[in-house]
Amino acid sequence: MVRFYHIIYLFSLSVFVVCSQKSFGQIEFIQNKGQWHNNVQYKAEVSAGSLYLEKNGFTILLQNADDVKMFTEMVHGNETATRPFPDKFTLHSFAYKVKFLNASASPFIQPDKPFEFVNNYFIGNNRAQWASDCKVFQAITYKNVYPNIDIRYYSSSGNLKYDFIVRPGGNPKAITLQYDGPKLAIKNKNLVITTPVGEV
Repeated sequence: MVRFYHIIYLFSLSVFVVCSQKSFGQIEFIQNKGQWHNNVQYKAEVSAGSLYLEKNGFTILLQNADDVKMFTEMVHGNETATRPFPDKFTLHSFAYKVKFLNASASPFIQPDKPFEFVNNYFIGNNRAQWASDCKVFQAITYKNVYPNIDIRYYSSSGNLKYDFIVRPGGNPKAITLQYDGPKLAIKNKNLVITTPVGEV
């Protein structure tokens, strides 16, 4: 099966996929073949926005849930006399980056569990930004991010998960994450990430 996407740059298109993601409960890791910035290896739509996997970390783009709901209603023409749409609309978003410090500059990236479909992107009139036969996977593993330590991205019950896999000879103390952008706190032994569009 082949899926086609025609992307119009009005707002982040992830709002559409966020809605469908909840129906299928499966996060899709999409191969980058030039349709996104070249530092992105794979992209996935998550419950509150988008995940961009890079060589030495990842970027999370979060969107305000109320704005996403309003935008979805606007796209589907659900305006009523008692609730007209505004003349101007702002989709509040916030991005933060997680870097793996002192990690391998070029880990081996191993996608697995491919879906039976591919994605095609036709972005504007510039064929250089078009990409076809972009493979879609259920999980991505970065091998030897640190010596004998892998990181695996996958989903469970529709939620993004990532595990560090420490093999014999690996040192867990080598794993160092740097968060750029959000406010961090520890609550009940859990990391809480606070952003202008909500907590993670």
